[in-house]
Amino acid sequence: MAQSLTIAVRFHDGRYYGREDGFNGVEGWPPSPGRLFQALVAGAARGATLLPEDEHALKWLEGLNPPRIAAPAARRGHGAKLFVPNNDLDAVGGDPARVSEIRVGKLWRPHFFDQNEPVVYVWDFDSGLPQARQVCTIASRLYQLGRGIDLAWASGDVLGRAEADGVLEAHPGSVRTPRGGGKTPVPRPGTLDSLVERHRRKRSRLTAEGTGRRAHQLFAQPPKASFHHAGYDSPSSYLHFELRASKGEFRARPLGEAMPFLVGLRDAAAHRLQEYLPSRSVLFEKLIVGRGAGPEDLAQRIRMLPIPSIGAEHTDPSIRRISVEIPPACPIRIDDLLWAFAQLQPHDPQTGEAWSGNLVSTDDSRMADRFMQTAHTFRTMTPAVLPKAQRRRLTVADQKRASERSQEETLAYNGVVQALRHAGLNARPSHIRVQREPFQRRGVRAETFAVGARFSKHSLWHVEIRFDEPVSGPLVIGDGRFCGLGLMEPIATDPDVVAFDLNAALDHEHGAMLVHHLRRALMYLARDNAGQVGRLFSGHDPDGQSDRRDHHEHVFLAADDGGIDDGSVRRLIVASPWAADRRAKRGATSLFDEVTQQLTELRAGPLGRFNRLAAKPVEGGDPLIGPALTWIGKTPYVASRNLKKRDDLAEFVKADLYVECSRRGLPKPNQIDVSDLLVGPRGGNPTAQVTLHFGIAVRGPLLLGRDSHRGGGLFHAVK
Repeated sequence: MAQSLTIAVRFHDGRYYGREDGFNGVEGWPPSPGRLFQALVAGAARGATLLPEDEHALKWLEGLNPPRIAAPAARRGHGAKLFVPNNDLDAVGGDPARVSEIRVGKLWRPHFFDQNEPVVYVWDFDSGLPQARQVCTIASRLYQLGRGIDLAWASGDVLGRAEADGVLEAHPGSVRTPRGGGKTPVPRPGTLDSLVERHRRKRSRLTAEGTGRRAHQLFAQPPKASFHHAGYDSPSSYLHFELRASKGEFRARPLGEAMPFLVGLRDAAAHRLQEYLPSRSVLFEKLIVGRGAGPEDLAQRIRMLPIPSIGAEHTDPSIRRISVEIPPACPIRIDDLLWAFAQLQPHDPQTGEAWSGNLVSTDDSRMADRFMQTAHTFRTMTPAVLPKAQRRRLTVADQKRASERSQEETLAYNGVVQALRHAGLNARPSHIRVQREPFQRRGVRAETFAVGARFSKHSLWHVEIRFDEPVSGPLVIGDGRFCGLGLMEPIATDPDVVAFDLNAALDHEHGAMLVHHLRRALMYLARDNAGQVGRLFSGHDPDGQSDRRDHHEHVFLAADDGGIDDGSVRRLIVASPWAADRRAKRGATSLFDEVTQQLTELRAGPLGRFNRLAAKPVEGGDPLIGPALTWIGKTPYVASRNLKKRDDLAEFVKADLYVECSRRGLPKPNQIDVSDLLVGPRGGNPTAQVTLHFGIAVRGPLLLGRDSHRGGGLFHAVK
């Protein structure tokens, strides 16, 4: 029978001093299931022993899946450092009078929350009802949770699954759900035994060795308790609204009015709540308006997002919808916020002039969901405010030098990195681009958003950011991120480099044959209705001549070991020409993606048939992509010219590489190491194993040299 064990923990004071990581929102809150389990063991123990029924029930509990957790919103308080004696009197000769010499500072920084609301833990189970009831009895003996001053009591209950779900839904705080790997300690089979062993060993940490004058004490650190670590998902909540007229049709505000539009709605909602709940007026002023809010309040502040219409390049990006993002740590009830924003009429915050339309609550989040997708590349719809990256004002006859523009853009790059950190994003960008002009066809210039806003137009920048790892939206950056500025659109990009896992390890000598058959298979799939294959996959012009343009316009193919570094072939690589040649223009990305996705089987002659192939994008962090300062050759580099009699072979290969890097849009290497030099008859095909050292981190793929389209000159990043 599907049932749930619930344990509700209440604290004597609305403070919690325990410290641990692993939850979203406010770090260290709520107490982890592992810490609760330790508190239950401490409450059940009678000295150094556990009753058999208690031990059996606790072992049953540690075998359950991690619980769901509902906790009231908490705010991190200011810390206080208290200096206390360290437990190391031997360091001062055992003299108690010198205890002041071994004092150390310990930081005490509590979390504040509503003490009337409990922290609720819910374990789901199908069997073990007697053990669950015994855990409820153990919960009644709990006396603290966290540090020694975190006094608490608990009550347990066994409920039906639906009733337990109702308890979580009715809780005014946020609900955290386990979602796989993470950092939050949770009990697992063996945790109880490890706690008992730790307690036993802790009682005998000091042992005497030797006798007489040679006697001395030894200190042994007790073993740590054994816990599993789980991840908990505590996403923000969203309220979605549409701006509609009295007859139901949409009303729209220009994108350039995003900030005054949202500020007017924000102030009106806060005023409505302050009139309804005057006792919490200061709270609404801090967490909705932002007035008087400090750094400790950032995790609790609500955020308003203008939702412009996006889709086709000709779509009018006016604002017809807004979304209100409510972080899990926010102590304001969601239904109160829904009531505060519903049916509001927008108005100009400066003149008080009423604008047409009213906010109508909706469950239709399809347009908002477009900004919440996962992507590698993001571009601003509304410009980001970068206060330390202001442009200098220009007079009519004044001009800026290139050096001044470069300095302003450098400050803007640094401002973007700082803005990402302030937004709580740990992912590092691999590419940043800043400008005043919009990236969208019907976008709005950055300085337009300064009208009616409190920010200078010289601190507004449109930003494009690319990450090596995918990032989940919504991504909003900059100082105006709580009132509509810095909203970024996820850009769906087609993969430029794909890999096909062979699910086998073949000898590297078969690489050339695999690449040959891979090219034939791709050409077969790329045929048009007339049976012709374009330049992208054939490498030939329509007249049959080889592609001899300055920039490569056909795919690069290679056989690779996937970073195993054992000389085998484990995957096949297909790189677009604009990925391997930085100076080549981005071409038919849809054709590249369409053809590579169709390849599911490869017949490689005597090597057999490879089934169930799938094109997987090769992302940043892969040895094929990097980025890195040093790149080591995995296949021999073949020079693009023949060697002449008077040329030194090593210097000739290095000079050829410098030219090849320049031709591909790569920076000049600081150093080139060559080995295993070979040359054919009459100076033909000079070949070498090469390692490249750059002064800045370079992003791959790197396929260089005469036979780079067939897997030659393939490099891997060195971490």
